Amino acid sequence: MEKRETTKDVEIAGRRWRIGKFDALTGSYIAYKLMVQMLPMGLNEQIGITPNKGGLVMGKEEFKELQTDCLRVCSELTQVGNAEAPLPVLMANGVWGVEGLDTDVMTVLMLTIHALIFNVSGFFGESALKDLAAGMQGLSPFSVQTSTGSVSDQ
Repeated sequence: MEKRETTKDVEIAGRRWRIGKFDALTGSYIAYKLMVQMLPMGLNEQIGITPNKGGLVMGKEEFKELQTDCLRVCSELTQVGNAEAPLPVLMANGVWGVEGLDTDVMTVLMLTIHALIFNVSGFFGESALKDLAAGMQGLSPFSVQTSTGSVSDQ
C-alpha cells in the first residue's frame, strides 16, 4: 500500500515547525483561488473571471483568508519533557497560539508559503510554488530544512 505524506517538518530561523494537510474542501478552494490568480493576462476574461480593480492580484481580505487557512495547518514543534509536541500557530478562535508570531512577518510568510507548497504544489506542478519559496529564502536569513512524515492510505 502506498504511503502519502500527511505532515512535513521544516526549520525556520532555528525553530522547528510542522506543516499539515488541508482538508479536501479547503485545499480545493485554495487551489482554485491560486489557479485563477495565476492565469495569464486575458485568459481569465475568456473564461468569465473579472480581474480585480487596481491590478492587485489578491485583495487584503482575500489574502488574510488564504493565509489564515494556511496557518491553521501549521504548528511549532516544542519540547515537552522527553517528547516533542505540536503547538498550533493559530488557535480555532483565530488567536495566535505561538508567542511572538503576531509581529514576526517573515516567519509567518514562510509558514504560509510552506503550507501552500506542501498542500497544492502537485496541482500546479512542483516548480511554480517552489520557485516562490526559493525566492523568499534569498530575502531572509532563514535556513529552511524539511523532512516529511507519512501514514498509510486507508
